[in-house]
Amino acid sequence: MRTPSGLALIELVIVVAILGILFALGTGYLRSDRIAVNQAAQTLAAQVTRARLEAIRRNAFVGLAFNAAGAGSYRLFVDENRNGSYDGGETVIQSVTFGQGDWGRVRLQSVSGASTLVFDPRGIPHDLNATSVTLSNWAGTYSKQVQVTPQGRASVQ
Repeated sequence: MRTPSGLALIELVIVVAILGILFALGTGYLRSDRIAVNQAAQTLAAQVTRARLEAIRRNAFVGLAFNAAGAGSYRLFVDENRNGSYDGGETVIQSVTFGQGDWGRVRLQSVSGASTLVFDPRGIPHDLNATSVTLSNWAGTYSKQVQVTPQGRASVQ
């Protein structure tokens, strides 16, 4: 009697089912909107550090102002009149708008605490309370928080 070589149909079905389950689980971790939210949060945390360094480099008050309207945005600016907020005529170093371009899959969900962070020419936060900025994907199924301490240090949670 001959012993069969190769896979039986039931074995093949089991292998395909296991591969299907692994693929379904793996795609949740590799979705591009999750990656975009993570990158946007890391970039925002780096912008807080950049605001501090720009204040020292320019010997001026430099701030980061958040706007949660629409998909949300933030701008890095020179606070020329030293009032602690962004005014229309002040120099903008960088402006980021979520929901378009590189950040098309990301939105600024909420800002709790100060909506404007300002550093003085020595790089010290000017009247800064703890701030938390939440970024999410459009569906709201995945989010990351950027925590800014009263000392002006940012971390991604």
